[in-house]
Amino acid sequence: MARSWRSFFRRNTEEEQENGPAVASEPEHYSEDVEEGNGHLSADIEAIAHDAAEHVPTAEEVLAERKEPAPADEWEVDETEPGEAEVRPPEPSAVEEAGDAETLAERQESAGWFGKLRQGLSRSRASFVGQLNAAVAEFRDAEDEEFWERVEEILISSDVGVPTTAKLVGELEQEALERNITSGAELRELMIERATSMLEGPVELDVSHEPTVILMVGVNGTGKTTTIGKLSRFLPGTAMFAAGDTFRAAAIEQLQQWGERTGTPVVARERGADAAAVAHEAVQAARREGTDVLLIDTAGRLHTKVNLMAELDKVQRVVRRQLPGAPHEVLMTVDATTGQNGLRQAQMFKEVAGLTGIILTKLDGTAKGGIALAIANEVGVPIKLISVGEKVEDLHPFDAREFAEALFGDL
Repeated sequence: MARSWRSFFRRNTEEEQENGPAVASEPEHYSEDVEEGNGHLSADIEAIAHDAAEHVPTAEEVLAERKEPAPADEWEVDETEPGEAEVRPPEPSAVEEAGDAETLAERQESAGWFGKLRQGLSRSRASFVGQLNAAVAEFRDAEDEEFWERVEEILISSDVGVPTTAKLVGELEQEALERNITSGAELRELMIERATSMLEGPVELDVSHEPTVILMVGVNGTGKTTTIGKLSRFLPGTAMFAAGDTFRAAAIEQLQQWGERTGTPVVARERGADAAAVAHEAVQAARREGTDVLLIDTAGRLHTKVNLMAELDKVQRVVRRQLPGAPHEVLMTVDATTGQNGLRQAQMFKEVAGLTGIILTKLDGTAKGGIALAIANEVGVPIKLISVGEKVEDLHPFDAREFAEALFGDL
């Protein structure tokens, strides 16, 4: 059974519910180099209900309408082109239009998430499971060094990476010898067991604070803003967005479109404003409105620009000053199609932002799903969510065993 959304969120304890949450002191006025701007809270729910948008445009589409060229990209990885998975927000489906998060979760599970996951990973299986099939079909002896070398080559080519491959194959070889495994079927099950063990980690999302502040980070083009919109449909209680990516062209408009579509208020300023000031206003608004979860978007080229790295640190300090212990979750979106580059991004963001979880996106568009193993082993941050498509219901809590079976299931 797939991991349920209902068991994914860590909520208040019974004692907190009885006695009420601890109330933080009133926030001080923000004074760290705040740029003047027209901060506002977009919360006109009636306008949202009327003529709800059927499609949330990408930043590129917004720019095209305004005939404004996008700024030069200094990040070495090409950003996703319009039309690719995850960047283009999904067309509303019957599931989305239900509007109820619990109903959406139930329909998602009953629709067969495991089948969607296997389908999403089909390119990964086609690219290297076929090779593993051929190798495993010839497996007879756990002491056959040539066999294990062949398995290593296949896994490395699937973006599992050298360190993770060495660890995984070493464990497989040792356990195959101890169990005296001589058949391909037994070896396949062992592969799933070892991969599951490597992928397992704490995946609950902590929403036990009032308000809970979730900081979303990641390189532009990884589906960060889209994931914010998707995740808001499953969160318990009320949500609010903060448009902290004031650097990328049309990023603010894109998040506002998601706000309109999901009925979520958005705190925003003009492009180029101080992101920390946006975060400051958003925390104040979330406390004032009694919002349960505040999701803060951030700029996406942080690890190539020292000033933006400093900006992320500044955002965290401002949030922490108002709510000790916040942000309560720092989630990073990683584009699975970028392979080892995505792994390096995660390592860098971990150093700067103190990640609490990874959201692996675009698994339906990659032939190298093995990157999940490399991230779990080398970054040391649990994968909490995965996305295998463009629709809201294609986002799901990560389940290690389920993922391993979907990845190696055709062996």
